[in-house]
Amino acid sequence: MKYPLDKICVKSGILCPNCQRKVDTGIVGKYEISIMKAMMELEDEMKELRRGEYIKAYEVNGLVIVIVKDHWEKEEIEKISKSLSAKLRRKAKVVVDTGDKKLLVEQILYPATLLGLNTLWLPDGSEQMIIRISRRDHRFIGGRKHAYESLLSKLLGRKVRIRFE
Repeated sequence: MKYPLDKICVKSGILCPNCQRKVDTGIVGKYEISIMKAMMELEDEMKELRRGEYIKAYEVNGLVIVIVKDHWEKEEIEKISKSLSAKLRRKAKVVVDTGDKKLLVEQILYPATLLGLNTLWLPDGSEQMIIRISRRDHRFIGGRKHAYESLLSKLLGRKVRIRFE
């Protein structure tokens, strides 16, 4: 798997000047180093991890969401997520970035059922994205609604609101 930091730096924990600059400027967060290290350790066991590319990792109320790039089967992603959760000792979810906004939102909010994505144009010229989710799936989002909204706002580049219908 391709990583934004050098493998030697991540495995040793001592960053070279180039990797340190990426952490200092915010391209890579400090918390991501432990996630990358766990994924590198999993590469030895899981050969399918070698063909991907690590993009970014986010933490949402104890849930780690890792965004990767490449074409994997759903079963492989679930297997990687389960192994990463065991390695990190907390819930982890691996999400594939395909460039499709709807698919990205579905993967992040899974197992909640996505009813649709709507764009709301405001009088000041800005846009908001409304993510509609089934009311019966409120239990899956629960108290993390605002955290998911802020995460999706970062990923999609516009303000996001989650609405239960």
